[in-house]
Amino acid sequence: MQIQHRRRNVVLGVCAAVLAAGLVTGGVLASQFQGLDDPAELAAAMQDAPVVRVADVEASSGFPARGVFVQFTADGQFCLFEAPSATSLDRRGGCNSVDDPLGGSTLSASLSYEGGPQTSRVSDARLIGLVATGVAAVQIAMSDGSRRPVPLRRPTAVALTGESFRAFGYRFDPADMRGGREPIAVIALDSGGNEIGRQTTGFGG
Repeated sequence: MQIQHRRRNVVLGVCAAVLAAGLVTGGVLASQFQGLDDPAELAAAMQDAPVVRVADVEASSGFPARGVFVQFTADGQFCLFEAPSATSLDRRGGCNSVDDPLGGSTLSASLSYEGGPQTSRVSDARLIGLVATGVAAVQIAMSDGSRRPVPLRRPTAVALTGESFRAFGYRFDPADMRGGREPIAVIALDSGGNEIGRQTTGFGG
């Protein structure tokens, strides 16, 4: 599958994507993040909402580190995005209702990448997300059958609906996008190694 834009943020899952000023989302598939119907309304709500850093996308392969941030808006939205800093407008991610931060799943993930249009020309690909505390591990399933483990942070101190969640940030090795290899799904596993959640990426189709 070819990537159609030089800068993309693919929000994985089953619901509707949101596009707001400063919070860029798009999708090969429809989005796990629901957000508000009015992007301008969401952008305004995010403007003054506090931002909390919950994970990191580590520097690698010459690319600088980025943070993974959450934001709670006064009108009841929970937003997860990655950016160079908490104040940067270069944000990739999306929003759900604070009452359902994971969009009805055990995980909610967002894949961003630079480059293209061919997958082999992707220069930087990053995955961020949030999982329920019952998730013991997260893996990325590649199109060649291999998997990439994704490090999980300890449960975040930010309480949502009486629960705790674990965040993650991951930067792909450039070699992962070579030779026709693509990330095809993000998989959540329990402590016994059983799959308890999956979101496809739209690659490998």
